[in-house]
Amino acid sequence: MTRRCLLQTGFAVTASASLRPDTIVRRIFNRINELRGESGVEALLWSGPLARCATEQSLRKDRLRFPGHNDPERGSVSQRLQAAGIPWVRCGENIFSERGYADPVHFAVVSWWYSPGHQENLLNPEFTQTGVGVAESADGTFFVTQIFVHPPPIPPKPVRR
Repeated sequence: MTRRCLLQTGFAVTASASLRPDTIVRRIFNRINELRGESGVEALLWSGPLARCATEQSLRKDRLRFPGHNDPERGSVSQRLQAAGIPWVRCGENIFSERGYADPVHFAVVSWWYSPGHQENLLNPEFTQTGVGVAESADGTFFVTQIFVHPPPIPPKPVRR
């Protein structure tokens, strides 16, 4: 399988040439926003910096094969966001990996939906921005990372008198 990394319309992903990487990420993003809408929660805004951070994490999970959310070298999602210079007040992360299905979108979203902690991230109205990253290994395993943030408030501009 051929690996490639693309930045198309702000969606950063890695996947095999047999799938459209931008479609995988876009479908996950759209499906999560559909579920939020059906649950009465505002849609998430796309963040390119969060997508790059999520893609890097998916690539590292592929390369290093570590379990869980904590990267052995880069730490938790909060530590990784801080190191990337991404401001946040609250953050969360959903991860998923699977092998054996040609399209990981449905399986990632369904597994998150039926996991209380992951569903809490999906439906948390405090989270307003997200980024998704996908990597596919040579053996066909998909690694999906979705990062959520509530950004800090934008300080008001000083009024000149």
